Amino acid sequence: MRELERISTKLAKFRPSLTLELKSLAAEREERGLPVYDFGLGETKGELAPHIREAGIRAYREGQTMYGDPAGLIELRRSVLEWLGLQDRYGPENVVITAGAKQSLLNIFLSVCNPADTVLFDAAPWVSYQPLAIAAYASPIMVLPRAGELNRLKVSPADLKRNLKMRPHARLFLLNSPVNPTGQLYSADEVEALLQVCVEHGIFFVLDRLYWRIVFEGRTYPEPRVDDETRPWLIQVDGISKNFRRTGGLRIGWSVAPVDVTRAMVNLQSHYTSGPAVPTQYSALAAITEPYDEELCRALQGKRDLLRKEAEALAYVEVWPTPASFYSFWDVRGVFGKRAPDGRLLESSSDVAEYLVQAAGVVTGPGTAFMQDGYLRVSFATPDDQIVAGVRAAATALEQLS
Repeated sequence: MRELERISTKLAKFRPSLTLELKSLAAEREERGLPVYDFGLGETKGELAPHIREAGIRAYREGQTMYGDPAGLIELRRSVLEWLGLQDRYGPENVVITAGAKQSLLNIFLSVCNPADTVLFDAAPWVSYQPLAIAAYASPIMVLPRAGELNRLKVSPADLKRNLKMRPHARLFLLNSPVNPTGQLYSADEVEALLQVCVEHGIFFVLDRLYWRIVFEGRTYPEPRVDDETRPWLIQVDGISKNFRRTGGLRIGWSVAPVDVTRAMVNLQSHYTSGPAVPTQYSALAAITEPYDEELCRALQGKRDLLRKEAEALAYVEVWPTPASFYSFWDVRGVFGKRAPDGRLLESSSDVAEYLVQAAGVVTGPGTAFMQDGYLRVSFATPDDQIVAGVRAAATALEQLS
């Protein structure tokens, strides 16, 4: 038997998560003493807030290490609804606490999709959406905007309707807003229009809102409509990894969904994780019950502005605006067809990303990982001096192309 045949068909062609690959690449260069400007990993830096840390320590000291409710701590589920402003529209029976938002997504796919059902994504899906859907035996399909429309890859109601007409077995449409990787934010009207299409067609509208606190220029997050019409079809996913400093490794996320979907997810979770770690649930509880500190959002807005200013010197690159999240999306199609000093021809965003690493130590996420060749994702959740030095190193490397 060939080695490939020993692994299931659905997993044999998987590759590791791009974000974790980028972290390893940066660490490897640092160990070799080479310059590294890490714009790859989407992870907030800084110090973990003391009240979050102390809540976890206290849970260990008090012996809160036994099995918990597979749906999550009841006090955390109630607090999630208050955190999202949904306490008047849902009860704790609508909430499932998970080992990160990724598990919430897999729970959803496994709970509502039958084999070969279609899962629709927006036009630049985050790297794990497709593998998670495939693991649930669903068919992942991107909803692409019509060619020639300058909409920064945003999906319109007409785009969604066109895909639903072609794919009668679609079970859900998954929208990430703010968008990883593009940094775009769907407006309230845009969210409402897409939600209404899903309601009319009887498919689930899954809103991955993981970056919802990182919205710039003082704007508030465009909340989806929650009422008797939308509640049966609306599922929201969130967690603590992006909106707080240094919390990605705590691995706590959650979903808010109709009771029948939640019940299915709890039944599933009771068999394969028994629920997330109890001490880290207490850390998450401390995080979302304290008044939210907007300092992180203000700091990231300053970093966005700094990167945008430095990026004006980049040859062949168009930098998209970033109204939310901590990603800058670079259109590098102007680099295609150029040659590196060693004669290599750059023909894809993966080529460009590899060149920037090798020539300048600048680590970015190639658009091919997000099914959109021609772009780079640049995370600016990094120290200011690294932003300045890294973008200038990238500019120098691009100037050396011919």
